[in-house]
Amino acid sequence: MGLVSLLQRQVESRAQIICSQRNKSLPAELGKASYEVTENGVVFIKQHFLLDSAHCHYMLPVAKVVWDPEKRIWLLMVPDEVSESNWIPYPYLAQSQDLTAIMREVGKDPKSLFWEN
Repeated sequence: MGLVSLLQRQVESRAQIICSQRNKSLPAELGKASYEVTENGVVFIKQHFLLDSAHCHYMLPVAKVVWDPEKRIWLLMVPDEVSESNWIPYPYLAQSQDLTAIMREVGKDPKSLFWEN
């Protein structure tokens, strides 16, 4: 297993933990956290539900964590408000060599940019 594979498993494992912890005691009406695997990282998604539904009404990507193999650094990005298909650097911690710091920022959301709304 190569370095990138190990890093991918690490980021996926931490994404699973973050989503499980966020969803543990949160009512579905407030949105549930999930993630999708991407090349060299994950995209965190907030699932929105109607008040009387167990089915997801719509989903919005809220954060993207990606390993940059050239710089050997983790990048944290958020959707661009102008064009949601584009990603821009997270203004408070755009990159770090420490995956734990990046994932802590996503999980705790100190600036209420990921999981609020």
